[in-house]
Amino acid sequence: MAHEQTPIWIVTGNFGRATVNITGRALVEHAHQQFNMLFMLGGADTKFRSGSETLPLDEGSVLLFNPWVPHLKLANEDGPTMILSLIIEQAWIDRVLEAQGLRAGLVFPRALEQMTESVRVQAERLAASISRDLVEKADDREALLIDLIDAVTRAYIAPDVERTGTTSIRPIDFRIRKALRFIHDHAYENPRIDEIAKMVGLSRSHFFEQFRRCIGASPQHYIDHIRMRAATRCLSTTDEPLVELADRLGFGAHSNFTRFFAQHMAVSPSEFRRQTHQVDGDPSA
Repeated sequence: MAHEQTPIWIVTGNFGRATVNITGRALVEHAHQQFNMLFMLGGADTKFRSGSETLPLDEGSVLLFNPWVPHLKLANEDGPTMILSLIIEQAWIDRVLEAQGLRAGLVFPRALEQMTESVRVQAERLAASISRDLVEKADDREALLIDLIDAVTRAYIAPDVERTGTTSIRPIDFRIRKALRFIHDHAYENPRIDEIAKMVGLSRSHFFEQFRRCIGASPQHYIDHIRMRAATRCLSTTDEPLVELADRLGFGAHSNFTRFFAQHMAVSPSEFRRQTHQVDGDPSA
């Protein structure tokens, strides 16, 4: 199928990223600093996995991954799936929650939820505006995005607030803070986890345990996220040659960068660049 691994359209901005794509391929385990919301629009049912839990994405379900929750997509068995994927900044979620009279910092209590009619309608409206370019102004598309986020938070966060009150705030050990600074300074060198653990004075196993407790994802997931964030930002906002970008991000060969990018995005860097439309500010990965 011609579009099997090609996003129809990608919109980036200060809110994060919204993508409509048709794919049947698997994606490697990864984690985002932002919320990741997934809605099936058509095609074959598919499955994701988070930890030991297998999560179906079909016409009756919605997948909602909080920041730094690792997840992967399994390869489809019955053909490609059309998916609306949202990568949304915490500030956007907080803005919607506060408009509903809820406090900032709340997170989704469950990764797998049942699709509601309100969420379905808003997801289809936003997806149509992206894939068919049905709105002329960025403000109109932003309004559709806000409507969807509002429907999602009302359906899946608000009913549980009184019972759970779960927030995204995690305590961070001073050694993990030191590790985070080092990773941000050296992420493009793809530093070895053993070296980072030794630098902060922890054994490898204790470092992994503390990092997951404080961040929610593994050190390698965190490093990969930073490299992907830089890659998507450059692809969206610059004409930097792919060979130079691959070298600057520490991949060496262009083929290594292309493989890494496709394993996370189900599309090549060049196709991502061709299909991306930026509506405001710097996009987030």
